[in-house]
Amino acid sequence: MPARFPRTDGAMDLDMNTNANGKTSAAIYLRRSTDRQEKSLEDQRKEILRYASEHGFGIAAEFVDDGVSGTSGETRKGFLAMLDEAKSPGRAWQSILVWDIKRFGRMSSDEVGYYRWLFKQAGVEIIYTSEGFTGTSADKFLRFFKQEAARDESATLSKAVIRGLVSLADQGWWPGGMAPYGYDLGHFDQAGRLFQIVRYMGARDKLILDPEGRPIRTVRRGQKVKGSHAEHTRLLPSLPERVEVVRRIFDWYAGGSSLGFKSIADRLNREGVVSPKGKGWALSSIRVILMNPVYIGRVVWNRRSMGKFHRIADRREVERDGCGKRRVDWNAPEDWLVYENAHEPLVARAIFERAQRIMKERADRARATGFLTGKAKVSPYLLSGLMKCGACGGSMHGRTTWKGKRRKDGTRVGTRYYVCGAAITKGKAVCQPIQFAQEPLDEFVVDLVGKRMAAFLGENGRAMLRGLVERELETEVEDPGPEMRELRAHLAALSTKIDSVIDLAVSSPENKDLLTDRLGRLRRDKQQIESRLSELAEAPTRAFDPEAAVDIILEGLADASRLFKHGTMEERKRVVRAFVEGLTIDGLSGSGEVRMKKLPATELPSTGSSFDMVAGA
Repeated sequence: MPARFPRTDGAMDLDMNTNANGKTSAAIYLRRSTDRQEKSLEDQRKEILRYASEHGFGIAAEFVDDGVSGTSGETRKGFLAMLDEAKSPGRAWQSILVWDIKRFGRMSSDEVGYYRWLFKQAGVEIIYTSEGFTGTSADKFLRFFKQEAARDESATLSKAVIRGLVSLADQGWWPGGMAPYGYDLGHFDQAGRLFQIVRYMGARDKLILDPEGRPIRTVRRGQKVKGSHAEHTRLLPSLPERVEVVRRIFDWYAGGSSLGFKSIADRLNREGVVSPKGKGWALSSIRVILMNPVYIGRVVWNRRSMGKFHRIADRREVERDGCGKRRVDWNAPEDWLVYENAHEPLVARAIFERAQRIMKERADRARATGFLTGKAKVSPYLLSGLMKCGACGGSMHGRTTWKGKRRKDGTRVGTRYYVCGAAITKGKAVCQPIQFAQEPLDEFVVDLVGKRMAAFLGENGRAMLRGLVERELETEVEDPGPEMRELRAHLAALSTKIDSVIDLAVSSPENKDLLTDRLGRLRRDKQQIESRLSELAEAPTRAFDPEAAVDIILEGLADASRLFKHGTMEERKRVVRAFVEGLTIDGLSGSGEVRMKKLPATELPSTGSSFDMVAGA
């Protein structure tokens, strides 16, 4: 969130542009990517304040993005808050002072131009205090090349980082990320000497220790551990009790006990063992440990790509198509980087491989017996995804208990229940697995939904819907005027930008290829805007007829009623979610609440209906 502070002169504004001392009101924007950034936030602030003093600016606000990449504007909270305030009618500043082009953003010139245009539309000027722009027409050309250079610098750095990570992994160093449970991160200097240990605590705080294991300080969650580019990291065994927990998990699962994920999680929760995230052991946390080959000293890296500019394929960097937006893609197994004996193992290879075989065998048996029922969307439980446990706040899951006897045709006999998911995944130490029979609970909600539909489809339903439509919906079709004005302004800005690039291409033939590519992109953007303007110009602007809206809603309700009785499970679930906001069931008190939506506006406040349930009945 943006940091804010009062005016430096302590006076009220005479108007929106100047304060009582005759100074122009401005906001400061500060940004750094990491703690290793060459220009700290305080350095930026001092230089900007000096510039403000020399050029007659009074500071009215400050917006900060600390430890945030500048390659996109969408992920910067301070930047977006500054943009929102720029559009506000009560804004107390008219300019933004930023140290340089890179601090404003390492985005492409197209994206920067978009944001600059938004600020310009709001009447706000962007001033780069250290760039030395003179205010002449040459500034726009110089700004373009500096912006592209800043973007290219980020892409070039991405390549160097990837090459460095591959090289470090080849030497057995940890390629990065949080240490798996049971390990700490050992930081080594350029000479290979251990100089500090980083241990993750239950609440994701980090405890910093010296090489002998003596605590030095605690780094809170969200803060980064400062270091240098020359240091490397390797996994080291953590506290003996954590190492012992890892070994017990493997022994319980693949040793003589043959326990399952849930039983192991329940044992650890009952013993009060702190989980990796500090929120209790669950099936997923046990499964992650049992599947991770890091515990036999093997590092498997590059399973997925998360970089904005490049990914690793065939052990080298390859460009990604994504306009510098961060996204996650899973890589093919042939592109994985596997390193054996990268660090000290915690379990024997034989028990690890036995655990993998057991997991596969159990998964195969579950699929063969139909135990895996799939996602909530297609599961046979009508209220999946809508129910919460009143005792612990967790989600309620569908669960089938199977009887030993089979029907004459050989099929199994099962009874379906709803039960707290936390009780299933984490055990009784977290919540009690009280079961609620599916059939009566589904019937109760179905009856409520049926009555609600009958009310709208009944004799007085049209009048009720008419009142809701007139109160909640606009009486006119959305006016295309504001969007058309915005698009025309953007079109004018694009035309100016195209003319500038053409002029620059004539005067700078050595940059012809770069400018030709940019010109093509700008013209494509122009064509898209012109096409959208044509669509809006042909759109009808007739008055909205409430009666027609009521007819449409009633027709939809009639279809919903039919689907509710004869549709597939997925269709019936869609109807239920159109009426039901959510359910809460408290297994200890045997009571619950269902929250129904009002129609047709889903944003309206909800009403509640109470009911009593008996566990297992």
